[in-house]
Amino acid sequence: MRRHAFVANTVAARLEVAGVWCERKSFEPMAAARSAADADEIERHFQARDASEVAWFADHEAPRAPYRQVPPNGCNDPAEIEAMRRLAPAVVLVFGTGLLRSALIDSFPGRIVNLHLGLSPYYRGAGTNFWPLVNREPEYCGATIHFLDAGVDSGPLIAHVRPHLRSGDGPHDIGNKVIVAAAAALAEAGLAAGQGGVQAVPQPGGGRVYRRADFSAEAVRTLYANFETGMIDDYLAARDARDAALSLVTLEVRR
Repeated sequence: MRRHAFVANTVAARLEVAGVWCERKSFEPMAAARSAADADEIERHFQARDASEVAWFADHEAPRAPYRQVPPNGCNDPAEIEAMRRLAPAVVLVFGTGLLRSALIDSFPGRIVNLHLGLSPYYRGAGTNFWPLVNREPEYCGATIHFLDAGVDSGPLIAHVRPHLRSGDGPHDIGNKVIVAAAAALAEAGLAAGQGGVQAVPQPGGGRVYRRADFSAEAVRTLYANFETGMIDDYLAARDARDAALSLVTLEVRR
């Protein structure tokens, strides 16, 4: 997807990138449809998302660094892990893969930095900039840069980023604003980690974890109804008070 190519290219503009592994997605949203109306709702949502990403990331059809296409879960293949190890990276940056297993994580101890689209620990798992909008909580849209561990978006926190929301923003505007801010933050964190390290803090517990199986056409309908009934303007009118409930981390370089 263009979002992944954009992130890879943003990173490559700041760091020397030895290789990019592009893992094919396994999520099939149409499987959530229970009727023809559901299928139409889901299709419209993802067509609008794809069109928005083409507009935002028009020049990013593919990574500009050497890259490999692998199937779903392909990054956990022992042969792929060995190919990664041969490149001897100072830091491994992750965005948008499936669950990475211990064989890969243990191959690069303390050197894997993940970009999670969602504010951890508040929203973890899948669709974590979708569900805040379904729950009428746009203040929880954002991204988390953290060290990867074996949990679900649970590793030590390096930085949070959030989009600057404006009246009239739609769900895909918000999602793409997050990606732009997160890609820049990932590049900065990767550069700092490769040159001597970054400060990280343990994640507190709690928050909500969403699975792919939670996705539904009804959730899509609720999301759009929230926009139609002024969710963004309601948030902007009380932004300071609502943002005060968040505890966020900023990037700190270890000297």
